[in-house]
Amino acid sequence: MIGDGTEPYIVITGLAVAFLMLIFLVVFLTTALIDREQLRMQSEAERSFNSVFLALQDSTSKALRTMAEESVSGIGVYSSMGRRVLSLGNVPMTIPLDRFSSSLELISKSNPNTGVATYNRATKTIEYIRFSRLTILLDTGQLTLTESGLLPTPIDFPDVLYLHFDGEAYHRRLVLTGAIGIASTLVLIALFLLVLNIYRSNRRYRETIAKQESLVNLGQAARTLTHEIKNPLSAITIQLALLKKTLPEEYISDLVVIDQELKRLSQLTNKVSDFLRNPLGQPVQVDLNELLETLIKCFDKPITFKSEKRYYIDFDEDRARSVFENLLKNAVESAGDRDPQVEVEIAGGKRNMLYISIMDRGDGIPASEARKIFDPFFTTKIHGSGIGLSISRQFVKARGGNLRLYRRDGGGTVAEVTLPRSIHPIRKSTKDTP
Repeated sequence: MIGDGTEPYIVITGLAVAFLMLIFLVVFLTTALIDREQLRMQSEAERSFNSVFLALQDSTSKALRTMAEESVSGIGVYSSMGRRVLSLGNVPMTIPLDRFSSSLELISKSNPNTGVATYNRATKTIEYIRFSRLTILLDTGQLTLTESGLLPTPIDFPDVLYLHFDGEAYHRRLVLTGAIGIASTLVLIALFLLVLNIYRSNRRYRETIAKQESLVNLGQAARTLTHEIKNPLSAITIQLALLKKTLPEEYISDLVVIDQELKRLSQLTNKVSDFLRNPLGQPVQVDLNELLETLIKCFDKPITFKSEKRYYIDFDEDRARSVFENLLKNAVESAGDRDPQVEVEIAGGKRNMLYISIMDRGDGIPASEARKIFDPFFTTKIHGSGIGLSISRQFVKARGGNLRLYRRDGGGTVAEVTLPRSIHPIRKSTKDTP
């Protein structure tokens, strides 16, 4: 079975390979169709050439009729220097043989009975040029008869045959083939992006559904557990208070551990209750700089604080304190006995957002646990409950922000809280009202 971590890479890689193969196939077919059109143009040019020259052997009028039937607009015989000797129709006085020389040399070596057909974009005609089948041999100052028994005169004997005919149909087919190939490639790319987006959306939807189901189950279980735990905790607290009154003074110190554990359990049940009920609370305007400066003084390890200016947020005071106290506590405890080198920084961002970064040089977040770090009751601490980060993110998201943890360059962790900046006048907390 494919693991959750490797599934996206395998699926996306498979989709990319499949679509690349399809794109390669489209390019290959487009190239093959263009080559076919070029061969077709060459074949049409050779056929028109043979038809006109065969008709020319009978009469000029028959050659003109054949030219009209074959859509040939001009035919000419040119000297080896590219000068016109005779012609029918509209052909140039000279032709640039250097433009065709390299292709003609290759063809004359492989198949001397064919020529070169090219499309002229300026005139929108197909030009066909080839060497004459007649040859001139100069031997001891005399001209030798050709294979057909003709004696060429004058000495500058025609060497090149040329014709041109309408090439708009060929050009349209070529443009259509190229357009279809490009359109098909773009459609495949768009289809790939669409399939990729559908897959990612489906994966996010599945993850959201799974988390919601997990939270529903967790909520039901936690609600029951919290209720069941609070009753015995109340009884134990009452009994502990009685023991403190009745036991001699020398035994009171032994009850400290029980008292601490009772408080820890009470705090845990209160946190679970906070997680389950509405996380919004009663938002008031909170001086973020003052809150962080106050919390930093509660820790025995040095914490550097940096802020561009004084910032305010609309947040429930108790929940704001819980969020940043929990993040600072995690940062301070991230390096064990070493100095975690904790740094806190507030910076303003776009769209009236604030970025509060709590950075440390601790042990960092293992890659295998990065996806579970916000799962309720997941923790790597021996004495941790795993509920703090879940509650903190719940509180932050309720105020339109976000909380994310990621690795810090050079080692350690960055806890980044994004929250909207308060733009309202400062309101005094109702909790401070006498």
